[in-house]
Amino acid sequence: MDVGLVALGIGLRLALIPQTDFVESLSTRVEVSTPITSYKRMREGVYLLNNNIDPYDGGVFHQPPLLLLMFHSLGTDSPLVPLLFVAIDVLAAVLLMRIARRHFTAAVTYTWRLSAGRVVQSQSLPQQHQTSNKTVQNSIEHNETDSTIPRDALLSPTLIAVIYLLNPLSIAACLSRSSLAFNSLAVIAAIHAAVTCGNRVWSMFFLSLATYLSIYPVMLVLPCAIFVAPSNKQHLQSIFSCAVLFSVFLLAWLGLSNLLMGSWNFIEATYGVIILVPDLTPNIGLSWYIFMEMFDQFRLFFLLVFQVFVLAFSVPLTLKFRQYPLFVVALFLIITATFKSYPSIGDVALYIPFVFMHHELFKCILFLHLTPLNYTKHAIPSLVLTDMKKLYAIVQVGMYASVLLPLFYNLWIYAGSGNANFFYAITLVVGAGQVTLIGDFVAAMVLREWERGGGWSQRKKRYELSLK
Repeated sequence: MDVGLVALGIGLRLALIPQTDFVESLSTRVEVSTPITSYKRMREGVYLLNNNIDPYDGGVFHQPPLLLLMFHSLGTDSPLVPLLFVAIDVLAAVLLMRIARRHFTAAVTYTWRLSAGRVVQSQSLPQQHQTSNKTVQNSIEHNETDSTIPRDALLSPTLIAVIYLLNPLSIAACLSRSSLAFNSLAVIAAIHAAVTCGNRVWSMFFLSLATYLSIYPVMLVLPCAIFVAPSNKQHLQSIFSCAVLFSVFLLAWLGLSNLLMGSWNFIEATYGVIILVPDLTPNIGLSWYIFMEMFDQFRLFFLLVFQVFVLAFSVPLTLKFRQYPLFVVALFLIITATFKSYPSIGDVALYIPFVFMHHELFKCILFLHLTPLNYTKHAIPSLVLTDMKKLYAIVQVGMYASVLLPLFYNLWIYAGSGNANFFYAITLVVGAGQVTLIGDFVAAMVLREWERGGGWSQRKKRYELSLK
């Protein structure tokens, strides 16, 4: 069944590619394409390069040189281009499935303190790539025979690929040929290298490539370094070695770009645009309208606020949840999609599979709504249905926003019956929904840590006393 759904996701992309009018309209939507990912601007950059004009001089093209040269060689109107983006999505889905399989395999070895003096020992999650098949099988058999050990119904890893491939947001991003697809694939490949085999070199290689394409993946250096650490006592050494590798690879990408382009003009035109936000084209983010209405004397201060705010979460959240680096990755992806300078629906499509990899947190989203906690296989569905009220509201916000974003933009730009406040109001709703998701996601993990540390038995005893 899951394999059929994966094929459906691929088939939908291939079937919609010939619909040229629909694809072209998608590529111009501000919700899908931004000034730094637009395929229309890529065509403009290739045209300028073909006419021996520096693409980075006009203030129109803001994408890295290696992407520009790749499409210059391939041809922006080549029939292979849409197939390339479909292949990128398929490869990303395969890597997500492998990440989910390793994560769910490690989930059976979590430590649960069931009562005073009784602890179910397990291997720490950061070393999940070292878990042997024999250890995993023994853990599963032990959990199955001991009915007192809390258990969660694990999702199929293939279902994570289905969630990505059948997500309308990822389909729209693929059809629009947004260059964000390359950044997303590089991020997923870096996490895959760290999670599945603990390969420090390849993880930093792909992470440096993602940072070269977009600055914000630099936040993921810390959780990836924790993933590849041989033990909990060697986190600092791992972070230092990963930082050195990351810097070397990033400098190599920049040096290669300079060698091919013959100048450093691309730095200001690409990374300078991300940091300084000179292009105020509307998007689903929070910054474009603020800088449009802001007095010039306050611009520098708020630029610092916006950019530092995104990166400020890196160290404290990594320190707090260092035992769960994949959760930190998911959290950073949500923060980036919410507060980056030029976000799009492709950023949302990227973090959704990582959120579903932590589906066991869904029942912890609403802490105040306590229900009987009977962690058996048959009790999990009813528990999830009763404890997901905030998550349900967040999903509803996303569904309403997907309808109102294009509607309000049309009222503003085409119908002329609205103004910028219409569109910005719904982007604020999108931001509020994602901020709520961040807060609930963190609170759910804190509650989950408390349950694993003995809180599960306390909540169970408290419920039994209330019945008496």
